[in-house]
Amino acid sequence: MLLALSSYDEVTRRVAFICLDKTSRMIEEEKFKEKSMCSYLFGMIENSITSVEERLPHLSTYFLGIMLHTLFTPHKHIYQNICHFLLQRPVFDFHDVPMFYSMFCSSTLHYKQDQNWLLEILCLAVRDEIDYKILSRRHVLPHCFSQMHCPDLDKHSLKLIHKLFRRVFSIKSAKVQKDLAESGITAIE
Repeated sequence: MLLALSSYDEVTRRVAFICLDKTSRMIEEEKFKEKSMCSYLFGMIENSITSVEERLPHLSTYFLGIMLHTLFTPHKHIYQNICHFLLQRPVFDFHDVPMFYSMFCSSTLHYKQDQNWLLEILCLAVRDEIDYKILSRRHVLPHCFSQMHCPDLDKHSLKLIHKLFRRVFSIKSAKVQKDLAESGITAIE
């Protein structure tokens, strides 16, 4: 349902908005352990949407889906980070990379896990020019490029960074390709 909010098809998005509203009401009526955080997340989404016709970025809806799933897995190390992120703000900025600096530049004992968690999501979530603009706004690609030259970068992280760049290069947009060429990033091997 959350991913459908980023559909290119207007009818699909309208159905997703209806489902979002109904799910939000159902959460209020049910009793379960994660109810307060789920209710907060759905309220945050509803408060952040400015228009029912609005097509949300795929990157944002993918993150929201991951966040919702994480609320039901409190045993995962990322649970605390997600809750902290959600409770810091009353609305969700659909044109930002959630938790980028806190996860990519993490100083916790789990910093590699945090960084790889974020990279894995970005590899799966980026799919069009709007997502690319969001990455550009936070300078995600330059951060990843500089990370590639760090001596303590492990092979898994390097693979994820390469995968993210391949994903970005595959976006069929003249503007994206022009921006990449102007930045000097033409291929990552």
